[in-house]
Amino acid sequence: MQDPKAKSVRDLIETVARLRAPDGCPWDRAQDHQSLRPFLIEEAYEVLTVLDKIHSPQDLKNTAIRSEFREELGDLLMQVVLHTELTREQGAFDFYEVAQELNDKLIRRHPHVFKVGEGQSKAANADEALQSWEKQKSKEKDQNVALSVLDGLPQGLPSLQRTARLIEKVTKVGFQWPDFKGPLAKAKEEFQELEREIEAFGANPSNENLRKLEGEIGDLLFSVANLAYLLKVSPEDALRTTLARFEKRFRYVERRVKTSGRTLTESNLAEMDLFWDEAKVLEKTRVIGITGGIGAGKSTLAAIFAEQGYAVLDADVLAAEQFGLAAAEIAAVFGSEDRAAVRAKTFADPASRTKLEQILHPRIAQTLIAAVKGHLLDGSLPRDSRGRPVIFYEAALLVETGRYQDFSGLITVEAPEEIRVDRLVRERKIDREQALAIMAAQADRESRIRVANWVVINEGTPSELKAQALTIIASL
Repeated sequence: MQDPKAKSVRDLIETVARLRAPDGCPWDRAQDHQSLRPFLIEEAYEVLTVLDKIHSPQDLKNTAIRSEFREELGDLLMQVVLHTELTREQGAFDFYEVAQELNDKLIRRHPHVFKVGEGQSKAANADEALQSWEKQKSKEKDQNVALSVLDGLPQGLPSLQRTARLIEKVTKVGFQWPDFKGPLAKAKEEFQELEREIEAFGANPSNENLRKLEGEIGDLLFSVANLAYLLKVSPEDALRTTLARFEKRFRYVERRVKTSGRTLTESNLAEMDLFWDEAKVLEKTRVIGITGGIGAGKSTLAAIFAEQGYAVLDADVLAAEQFGLAAAEIAAVFGSEDRAAVRAKTFADPASRTKLEQILHPRIAQTLIAAVKGHLLDGSLPRDSRGRPVIFYEAALLVETGRYQDFSGLITVEAPEEIRVDRLVRERKIDREQALAIMAAQADRESRIRVANWVVINEGTPSELKAQALTIIASL
């Protein structure tokens, strides 16, 4: 009987061959090795984007990360399968030959694993293993051909990544400072030279001075990359992390401005700096959102977190507080400051709901930030929650406004429709039709699940709900 995992590989290869068949997919049939080049690079960077989210094995317990990682690795594998299908059609080689050659090379270059006892000893650590690999690799090269230590460095690598590989290669032959003090001093020297060229360019913005300025910036970047290498920091990874952090903060600024009903061009630098600082506060304390269908059991789940010593903030409570503080502004827009009347109107009218969100959500966000700041400064939140994520819950504020993107993770609680209807009818003293109307006004279940990191299914059994909560807590 065929191994189902081996069959999955064969099935994938056969599916791609079918797509390339005369009666297959026109797009797939139109591709060649050159046209696929950008997709190979794009898919590799998609995988890197997921890798930036994985810092420990615990992260792979996150449903969303695990699913995204599996999907992106599959997309990258698709590029390998497509290229090997093209080479198979051309009578060169196929996927299986590539796999066999790779397997043979791995065995050949790991004598410290596969040849132990045959005159080869085990590698005691990663450095010894790498030395063994490089020694075996050098044996495979033509010793009669004069090679540069820089040979094999792909010209197509991004400049920063290529810089790091170049530094690594020359370091192996001793062309390097003994420690980080050398490149640190060099970086300082290059920065001073850059300052002089900036002054020269400011006085005379000629093409010649521009080229000198460009050269000094390049020298500074190279020096910093070399410093990073000696400090055992990947400059590529360091910059990607900074870019991801910048992008996340700026997207937060965009959302904060948008919730006020304005655009970035209608804002100003002082306000955007304020929102930028808020984003930095959220980074220092992890905030986990709880969302879900109305009546699904969000408050019950939040209570379980509170029992386990987590600080819990209820967006509904914050909204009620801010409703009172913004009563005059709300009355000017809706003609009433009665919360029940205004909420009834917003459920029936999406445009009215947007107006209410524009009034309340910036205020709620500011309150959340203030609470998180208090948490950082040993303020009002429980002391036994110190070092743990802050739990913030309520569905609409998170999914429908995109606020979940500001948080470190999102839990969605879902329950069968009948259970939710029964709870709303019982707790709010309304009829079934009203309950269904309230439920319909929310983001749909698929939207909530799609953006969630953890999904909790609440079918009314407290012990099962708690067990799911404790599983999530173990992964935080």
